[in-house]
Amino acid sequence: MTLRWQEIVVIPETEEEIRCDCCGFPARRVEGRLLHREETIGRFTVRWRPGRPDHPARHVLYLGNWTRRSLQDPAMVAAAEYLGGERHGFYLRDDAATILKALAPWKPIFVRRADAIGKPLGQAIFAMLDAIHVKDPRLQELRGWAPAGDA
Repeated sequence: MTLRWQEIVVIPETEEEIRCDCCGFPARRVEGRLLHREETIGRFTVRWRPGRPDHPARHVLYLGNWTRRSLQDPAMVAAAEYLGGERHGFYLRDDAATILKALAPWKPIFVRRADAIGKPLGQAIFAMLDAIHVKDPRLQELRGWAPAGDA
């Protein structure tokens, strides 16, 4: 079964003003949950610098139901950046060190580009990213980063 972004429910949760972890400038961070057919399929965080479409918006996906983890169900994490302007869109990232250090107690598996692109897992990840991008009202600014006619 193919996961479609239109079928994913985005539940906004926390939001806060922070310092960007890559450059130290003021940024915003939001968190939320993703549901499909009333089942939790993941959690997410998005961090971006308001007013700076030239600075990538960092998206981290926590795949699966992180409230019901077992040893037979390893936690999975994927990271992507959304760029504005002419090159707007999502790009999966392989730089896992900082994320894995922060999530060490859960021992997650980091999803690398090669494990996702062109595969069912990648299709699911991009469906989740699209759902977050389109449906989370707190990301209105990011949607405006696309060139006119592409939003």
